[in-house]
Amino acid sequence: MKNKPQPGKKKLTKAHILLLMFVVVAFVGYGYYELVLKTKINGSTLIDNPTNKNLLVRIDNKPYEVPANSYLKVDLPKGKHKIECQSYQIKDEELNLDPTEYGVINPTKSKYVIYNIIYTQKDLRDQFKPYQVDGREIYSLLGAPEVSTKLFIPDRTLGKGNIDDKEPSVESYNKMNQDYSYLTKIFRLKDFFEFYHKNNK
Repeated sequence: MKNKPQPGKKKLTKAHILLLMFVVVAFVGYGYYELVLKTKINGSTLIDNPTNKNLLVRIDNKPYEVPANSYLKVDLPKGKHKIECQSYQIKDEELNLDPTEYGVINPTKSKYVIYNIIYTQKDLRDQFKPYQVDGREIYSLLGAPEVSTKLFIPDRTLGKGNIDDKEPSVESYNKMNQDYSYLTKIFRLKDFFEFYHKNNK
């Protein structure tokens, strides 16, 4: 004689098991990101002040004092914010930290250069092409250097190419092929020319 199923008790279906497994995998994946991957991303959100005067900036109505010729590391989530800087006629403007929160906040609307640094042990000079950066001839292998005065300049490397790393380690470069590796780096305009001429003598 077969036992009748007791009322109130439901059997786990295949769909229930798959759903439970998905939840467990998602939880483990999130934990791995928080404990392992996130600690390897050393990205910074920096309010930069390349001028010779101290700078007062307000983001979401919170004041930040940035010393002259320096930058200030801040903790801001990805997305839209409001920024003010009376010294540079910025009043309640939108500051959009996108596609990442890591990068340079540029309240002075100064010029920054995004340049692909190349590391190679081969002679690739014939593959570099000339471009103009602020009236100067600059050679680049991976397209024209970008010059930006935007309020936010994202660090596409998530921490390897921001302005707080003056001399990035070769280990942080992206391996393109057997010929070279590259790193997309943000520079203040003046720092870019100094770096370029130092490394292209």
